[in-house]
Amino acid sequence: MTHAPIELVAPQSAAIRRRTHPGRDSRSVLLLLSPAIAILGIFFGVPIIDLVVTSLSSWSGVGDRTFVGATNYVNLLGDSTAWSALTRSVTLGLGTAIGISIIATLLAALVSGGIAGSNIYRIVWFLPAIAPPSAVAVFWALSVQPKSGVVNAVLGAVGLGDDHAWLADPSTALGVVIAVAMWQGAGFAFLIILGAMEEVPVSTYEAAAIDGAGPIRQFFSITLPLVRPVLAMILLLESIWAFNGFTLAWGMTQGGPGDATTILPVQVYKDAFQSGNFGTAAAISVVGGVILLAVGFVGHWLGSRTAVDA
Repeated sequence: MTHAPIELVAPQSAAIRRRTHPGRDSRSVLLLLSPAIAILGIFFGVPIIDLVVTSLSSWSGVGDRTFVGATNYVNLLGDSTAWSALTRSVTLGLGTAIGISIIATLLAALVSGGIAGSNIYRIVWFLPAIAPPSAVAVFWALSVQPKSGVVNAVLGAVGLGDDHAWLADPSTALGVVIAVAMWQGAGFAFLIILGAMEEVPVSTYEAAAIDGAGPIRQFFSITLPLVRPVLAMILLLESIWAFNGFTLAWGMTQGGPGDATTILPVQVYKDAFQSGNFGTAAAISVVGGVILLAVGFVGHWLGSRTAVDA
C-alpha cells in the first residue's frame, strides 16, 4: 500500500517532463517537413529570387543581365501602358468574381431548393469548369464572330442584328472576355456554394417556416448569412484567377483590339517575348504578385472576420 502512490505519481511526472520539452517535438516536425520545404524552396523560392533579380536588370532574353537597380520600377510609375493594363486586370478580376458569385449563388439556391432536374443540373452546370481554357477561348471567339458566330445568329433570329463585331470593338471586347470567364468559372463556384447551403440544418428552415418566413425571406435571412464565409472565399479565389486570366484574354483577342484587353499577364508576355524587355516584364510580374499577395491577406482577414460573425 505504501508503494501505490509512488507508482501513480511517477508516470504523471514523466508526462509532465515530456510536456515541458516542446522544442523536441518541434524539431521532429521540422525534420519530417524538411524534404517538402526543400522541394518548395527549389521549385518556388529559386524562381522567385531569379524573377526579382531579373526585375532589377536589363535583359533581352539572351546574354548576360545588366544590373540597373530600381530603374524598371521607377519607369513603371510613369508608364501609362502598365497602369492601363493594371486597371483592366482589376476590372476583369472584380467583374468576373462578382458575376460568378451572383450566378453561382442563384444556381445553388435553385438546386438546394429542390428544383426539378436538380441532379442533372449539378452535372450540366459544372461542365464548363472542366473545359480547357484554351478551347473555351477559341470556341467563344468563333461564337461571337459577325454573321457566322452562333451568338450573332441567335441575335439575328430575334431581330437584334447579326453583324456585331464584339471582339473588334474596344468598348465591348473586355466585356466579352469577362462574360466568358463567368461562364467558365460559375460551375466550380456553384458546387462549392451548394455544398455550403446543404450543410445548413433543415430544422432551421422548418423553424423559420413555422414563424411565417417564406422562401425568399429564408434565403436572405438564413442561407446567405450562413454561407458568407464560403462566398468570401469564392470572391477571393475567382478575383485572383481572373486577374491572372492570360489564356482567355490572349486566346480570344491577343490583347486587342489595340490594348483593349491587354491585362497585366498579357502585358508581361508582350514586353518579354515581343519586345525583348525581360527586365520590365519581370518588374510588372513582381508588382502584380505583390498586389495579389496583399489581396490574399486582406481577403483572408475579412473571411476570418466573416466566419466569426457568422
